[in-house]
Amino acid sequence: MENTDATGQPAALLLHVNQILPFENIALAFSGGGFRAASFALGVLSYLNNTKFSDPADPLNGTSLLHQVTFISSASGGTITAALYALYNSGGKTFAEFYVKLFETLQGEQILKNALEILSDKARWRNRPEKSRNIINAFAMAYDEYIFEGSTLKALGKISKGSHLQEVCFNTTEFYTGLSFRQDKKLVYDSKPDKYFKFGNHIIFLDEAVADELKLSDLLAASSCFPAGFEPIIFPNDFTHQGLTEDTLKKALTMQPQTGDKQEREFISKKRVGFMDGGITDNQGLQSMMDADRRRIERETDYKPFNLMLVNDVGSHFIKPYVMPAAPHKGGLSLSAVNLIVIACFIAAVGITVAGVCLHCTALTIVGSILVPLPLVFMGIVLWVRKKVFNVTASGTPSGILKSFTERIVLLLVKYFTKTPMPVLKQMLLARADSVMLLNMSVFLKRIRQLLYNTFYGSPEWKNRGKGNHIYDLSFSNNINRTRNPVPPPMEPSRDLQIVAQVAFNMGTTLWFDKTDCLQEHDEACIIACGQFTTCYNLLEYTDRLLKNPSAFAPAYLNRLVTLKQQLTDDYERFKADPFFMYNDAGREYKIANFKALSVKDIPFPTNWA
Repeated sequence: MENTDATGQPAALLLHVNQILPFENIALAFSGGGFRAASFALGVLSYLNNTKFSDPADPLNGTSLLHQVTFISSASGGTITAALYALYNSGGKTFAEFYVKLFETLQGEQILKNALEILSDKARWRNRPEKSRNIINAFAMAYDEYIFEGSTLKALGKISKGSHLQEVCFNTTEFYTGLSFRQDKKLVYDSKPDKYFKFGNHIIFLDEAVADELKLSDLLAASSCFPAGFEPIIFPNDFTHQGLTEDTLKKALTMQPQTGDKQEREFISKKRVGFMDGGITDNQGLQSMMDADRRRIERETDYKPFNLMLVNDVGSHFIKPYVMPAAPHKGGLSLSAVNLIVIACFIAAVGITVAGVCLHCTALTIVGSILVPLPLVFMGIVLWVRKKVFNVTASGTPSGILKSFTERIVLLLVKYFTKTPMPVLKQMLLARADSVMLLNMSVFLKRIRQLLYNTFYGSPEWKNRGKGNHIYDLSFSNNINRTRNPVPPPMEPSRDLQIVAQVAFNMGTTLWFDKTDCLQEHDEACIIACGQFTTCYNLLEYTDRLLKNPSAFAPAYLNRLVTLKQQLTDDYERFKADPFFMYNDAGREYKIANFKALSVKDIPFPTNWA
């Protein structure tokens, strides 16, 4: 390890300004967020591809900023873009081919339709017999067929002329220890041991040679199966295919014991693990990027440290206040569960009696036939719930509610809840459901985001190299924050920029764009454009920051910064006048089928700011 400086940090980790080679060896992190994240990432890559070094004396003259990107980390929706770009770049395809493929893939709800067709068609599952037939695997198979065309992770290592990536990481979360599981791949040869590099984490990891045989579509599914929307994807069954067996995957998996108890030993022996969305543990893909940089700085690898680490994030720290569900109205008829069952039994008995007398009364016969089984169904549910609640595991350990409540307390709760009016129970359940959703989808995610951001932006090692690039940066929603940290007048966004940015920020986390909704018709275009002009804005801000220390750079690097700043400034002025200029140019230049050029006049003003 290197000597430490006065702060106690390893000296090599600090990378002061004068150690930075500006805009060389760039790392990107793409956050989760469904199609919103994928489209924003496409806009980011598009802008980096369009921005070229223009100083004739610069060795990088004529190359793009995108060509300097050597590492990409992603989570969830960001993995759609990251994985496809890595595949196309490694395979020698042009940026235009990649742009058109992803642009068309994200159109409307086509992937959703493809996945639902696969889910409902038994024949489509015959070639993947060990895969569970469920929604996440239907999406995985749709990704395989319509996006990646059967490619495995190994395809990313087939480096061709023009490829520039050294390493990619598609993050997921494993349900053995609850840690981030890094689906990591080195694309170029590394002669050093790099002992901290693993396909997984330090507790559970897969042999790299076997990991190479995993389908990109399954890795994307593991990275993007967000809670509530999808079920976990299960290792090894859901990762098998005709070229990769369950037995091979199990033999390649290492699981380190944590407690050594009987239950854990049984779990490890089965080697059956669930994976879910990478956003659960790191929705920005930020921790993986920091870890990759540390490996480079500590010289564990041939790869060089990053000079710029750009965090591209469609999440935010904003949170909508929790609104308590309305309490039930007082007065009126309030029935309990027991009341309802008694009434149902009474109606059933009356219906059967009347139907028996008046056989020609079809309506009563139908009603009676439907209601008679209700008490039996109710009792069946009660017995099933009782078994689940009071179940004891094979090891003799209480499970379910009995781990926290005794049987007497549970029966006491049931006794009084069954006497509670249904509107009251409904309000109680809604309050719990809403608050749990808020905690899981907002509070926890945003708290993890804040902790990672504090680590990243608060550490000396990344002080001069880290830059955030957020979908909301130029939106109306961020006006208060920009007022607190004012930028020079030329950096202030135009109203047109803010309209497009706000529409982009308002888009929810979905795997489709509803083109039939007039308020969502142009969401994809707004988000791609937002990725373009927000990247321009943040790179301009970062360049300004570096230029505050002009004496730190050799003349060649100083000229690079000056010429790049002029190009970024010119682009930003064009964006302020027309936020869609680069989006429209790409659509025309790449000859996208049925492409429609847009202007701000085509975009409905955001309703939450009207």
